[in-house]
Amino acid sequence: MSKASSSSTVNVCDHPVLLHKLAHLREVHQPPREFRRLMHDLTLLVGYEATRGLSSKPVKVHTPMCETTGQHLTPNVAIVPILRAGLGMSEAMLELLPNASVHHIGMYRLKGSTKPVEYYNRLPRDRVADVSFVLDPLVASGNTLDATICQLKQWGSKKIVVVSLIATVEGLAFLTKEHPDVELFVVSGDDTLDPDGRVLPGLGDAGDRQFFMDQDMENPWGITLEGGDGQLRKKRTCSIDDKDPSQGSAAKKASGRNK
Repeated sequence: MSKASSSSTVNVCDHPVLLHKLAHLREVHQPPREFRRLMHDLTLLVGYEATRGLSSKPVKVHTPMCETTGQHLTPNVAIVPILRAGLGMSEAMLELLPNASVHHIGMYRLKGSTKPVEYYNRLPRDRVADVSFVLDPLVASGNTLDATICQLKQWGSKKIVVVSLIATVEGLAFLTKEHPDVELFVVSGDDTLDPDGRVLPGLGDAGDRQFFMDQDMENPWGITLEGGDGQLRKKRTCSIDDKDPSQGSAAKKASGRNK
């Protein structure tokens, strides 16, 4: 593992086995099942390095032969995958940290805008993690991770570590400038952004490739930019009442009986 020349907080995990698996992950003809398996393997190995700084305490251990001293992890740890793409990294991190809590944050970037929109956040107010591991396989501009890190800092997490696979030079420079206290672990940190904001060579849309989504996913949440003020406004989406009034009425009646 090496440190990126731009910052002491960027850790490039350039092990030959990781680079081999990353090359297969990038391959355009990789089927979803194999893509998910490769992402799992890569996350497990990068996560091993990312958890190196966790604190521990000595404990007594009774082996079949005698009593000895071992180590148990002490911090309250949270795993925070960014939806959708980060979901494929969760299982591997839970294999490393089976007692960690998992909190999802949903971020979506609108077409024509570089600002991410948060659509899901269930961080518990009464259980703040000592260490939060943010999972996102691809760091492009860094705006999505920046917004997520800001949310975790506002939540009160004492330490934040980003676990990723591929990052652009621009994204890493932005994140290290905005959050010099956050460590980042990646396999490749020398991809670039083209004028349209696409990562090159990249690996495409990691969420689509994991879950075999090839339809138009530009704006599934019905959010749009309207007016000259640049403010985000959410369009009303179709509900069960819109589709079939009888279904909506039946659901409401059932709900009333269950109260």
